[in-house]
Amino acid sequence: MIPAAVNEALNNNCASYIRPFLWYSGENKELLAREIRAIAESGAKEFVFENRGGDWFGTDFWWDIFGFTLDYAKSLGLRVWSIDDSHVNTGSANDSLHKEENACYRAINLRLDMVDAAGPLTGGAFSLPSRKEKEEIIQVSAFRRDLESGNSYGEALDLTDCVRDGLLVADIPDGTWRIYFVMTTDPERHGLFGKYITMMSKDSCRHLINEIHEKMYGHFADYFGNTFAGFFSDEPAFGNCDGQYGPNAYNLRLGMIDKMFPWWHDFPQRLAKLCNTTPEDVMLKLPALWDAVDEVSAALRLAYMDLVTALWQENFSEQLGKWCEEHNVEYIGHNLEDADAHMRTGWGCGHYFRSMKGQHMSGMDIVFEQLTPGISTVDHAMNTASRTRSSTFYHYTLPKLAASLAHITPHMKNRALSEIFGATGWTCGLTNMYSLFNHTLICGVNNYVPHAYAIPVPKVFESQQDRENAAGSVTPPGYCMTYLPPTFHAGGYNPQYKVFCDIIKYVQRVSHITSTSQHTPDIAVYYCAESDWMNCGSYRSMDDVSMKLIRSGYDFEFLPLDTILNDTTVAGSKLAVNNEQYKALILPGSEIIPDALLQKIADFAAAGVKVFFTDYLPLRTEKGDITGDICKNIQVLPWKTLTEALSTSIPRDFAVAPQQPDLRHYAFVDNCGNRGVMLLNSSLKAITFDLPGKNYLIYDPWINKAYRLANNTLQLTAQKIVVVYNDMAASDLPVYAALPEAFTDLDLDYNIFARSATDKEFKLLRSNSKAVNLNIEEKLTRFCGEFRYESTFECSNGNATTLMIPQAGDAAELILNGINCGVAFGPCCIFNVAGVIKEGTNTLEIKTFDSPAYADRTGDKNIGWGSGFPLRAHGFVGKIMLG
Repeated sequence: MIPAAVNEALNNNCASYIRPFLWYSGENKELLAREIRAIAESGAKEFVFENRGGDWFGTDFWWDIFGFTLDYAKSLGLRVWSIDDSHVNTGSANDSLHKEENACYRAINLRLDMVDAAGPLTGGAFSLPSRKEKEEIIQVSAFRRDLESGNSYGEALDLTDCVRDGLLVADIPDGTWRIYFVMTTDPERHGLFGKYITMMSKDSCRHLINEIHEKMYGHFADYFGNTFAGFFSDEPAFGNCDGQYGPNAYNLRLGMIDKMFPWWHDFPQRLAKLCNTTPEDVMLKLPALWDAVDEVSAALRLAYMDLVTALWQENFSEQLGKWCEEHNVEYIGHNLEDADAHMRTGWGCGHYFRSMKGQHMSGMDIVFEQLTPGISTVDHAMNTASRTRSSTFYHYTLPKLAASLAHITPHMKNRALSEIFGATGWTCGLTNMYSLFNHTLICGVNNYVPHAYAIPVPKVFESQQDRENAAGSVTPPGYCMTYLPPTFHAGGYNPQYKVFCDIIKYVQRVSHITSTSQHTPDIAVYYCAESDWMNCGSYRSMDDVSMKLIRSGYDFEFLPLDTILNDTTVAGSKLAVNNEQYKALILPGSEIIPDALLQKIADFAAAGVKVFFTDYLPLRTEKGDITGDICKNIQVLPWKTLTEALSTSIPRDFAVAPQQPDLRHYAFVDNCGNRGVMLLNSSLKAITFDLPGKNYLIYDPWINKAYRLANNTLQLTAQKIVVVYNDMAASDLPVYAALPEAFTDLDLDYNIFARSATDKEFKLLRSNSKAVNLNIEEKLTRFCGEFRYESTFECSNGNATTLMIPQAGDAAELILNGINCGVAFGPCCIFNVAGVIKEGTNTLEIKTFDSPAYADRTGDKNIGWGSGFPLRAHGFVGKIMLG
């Protein structure tokens, strides 16, 4: 019996899980229709419409264009989403905050300056810190300094009223003191964010709805809930940074003196309520957000985190979600997660789980070369000395965050979404696209926004006609008015587009499996944002724990504090959230944790749930040192041997032999009660292992065929996904075969034909030639096109099963004896030729497909975004093999 979801996938009868961006930058309706048709042909059933520059958004011209888009999409059976602002990042409210009448909706941020003084000082004064005209000092406090630790401590002096005539005129008592000046920031310090909405104000967030959502509804209400599916928020932010991508955008933690942090008019009162004190006391202790103040910083920072992240959730995410529900559409999108921005401010969202609580799908983003297949345990460079990325975060943590939020949030209906491929460039060809999809699919991500279809054609292929910019030429900072590769279709000039469409259909099939099933993880891991916000001691990175668990064969989900406190129950010795159950809770080792968390996990442990810290037990909470035996039932496991120690008390639900560190798995139960597991070989080499259990059905979603396994041994080639069902009657299915143990070289000569992206016909490039490096032999370093290799060979082994091209480019298609054997991905393309190969003479045709990477580059010294992956070979090089 074939499971229902697999049967639906085999017949390509899947729901819709892919909605690519379609960039619009002022083109006419004919060109727009061409690109919408290309999306329909890809296998996608919907798309996200994004305004790409121009100041026409919200004008009559725009309403006409978007109305045409809706009508044309409807005629093709497509649904349409819209970015929820005139440009990314979400929050400009169609640039309406440039108007002074809307100044009340702009963000307020605070910064700190300070000076140290040795007292006593009587009858003197201090110069005030340098500041811009629009910056106002709102608090001056002084604390004594501990001359050993350097921390501030004790009772604070309120010196705010001592500011006179540009000086701080105040007497300082005996001792060493640090004087803090807290002031508002000039909006110019924040770049584009200086005139964005703020998540700290409900009215400010409502202004975005009034300017975007309400106006869209006013023009297209009849489409809402049918052709028009909803809105996509793209990288909204706190904005308390310089408005530029980079370290200042990501690494904004409380406890960093040189950073700016969000504020609003009622914060003294709100923080006073959270801290059980007075607004005056909050203002007096405010410097503890930036600098270490003993017995103050932890509690104030935790309260501040609770305040600003709860306001984002309530004012922005939930307000948008509620509005969309009331208007019969949905709200999706993602925030900036890079470099721990998911739990910090700046360009980040402060708290991954809170920030998207109102969305109808969870969200994430993989762009540039953040995730590089084959590099998964060390940081990797992105073609520049100034940009490196944490491989462990992007491989092991980020996709799990998205899947976890979708699984523990009932109204998200198990839907985890990823924007993918943005600015990776043409070097992100078919092989990398296939791999990037797989590395997120295996974590449970099952909805995608590929980035992007763009209407302009690369100039190297077609001279771009001058076109009138419909309503001006205002372009947001960092914008590309034309395209930012990969753009998939490229006006029909991309030779890889046919196979790209096959990948889209493949992802729809895999997503259908996980979307119609219930995840069955082993373990829960605490999402430790609170420790990061308090920044009052060291803690183990979640990325370390994620990597250790996954590479040791454990599947898990993240749980944030809100879920642990409010939505988690104990069922036997397991934790239960929504429909998920966990055999243990692991907390990354941390010197300080919230007191509420400590009390809750102590209750869990007392009820028989296995609770572990890595490395060490916490020393204190925001309320002080931990004393007594509250942690008596909680165990400590060293991180380096975490999974070895864990395996003695928490057996893996799915265990292979031998253990494979590069084997990723996602276990589930489908809607009919069938247990299955999706497997990914994340390495660049084939791996072989034995499965537990018996009677396996194997579904290969790329080939789109079901097989049976002859025994317990399974072999997975590099970067491949299969879905495995245990105890499934499959005797009538063909056997899923491993690679042959031995191969024979086929030392062939070929007639090699080439068709450039701008030509209609193939032309003979080389006759009776070996498969050579065409960059060197034919100087094709500026070429983009397709290649066709034709040859014949004699075969004495009619029982051969596999033809392999060890040194291929991005992908290859094999036609053997007139029979199409499908498409395989490089650099080692493997084809099943069982029953196709024959004794005697065989005819061979191999087709390959270039990406535009060689041709579409602005120059050797200025290639721009997306040049971090290597350029794949034209065609293939060397001998092919038969086995």
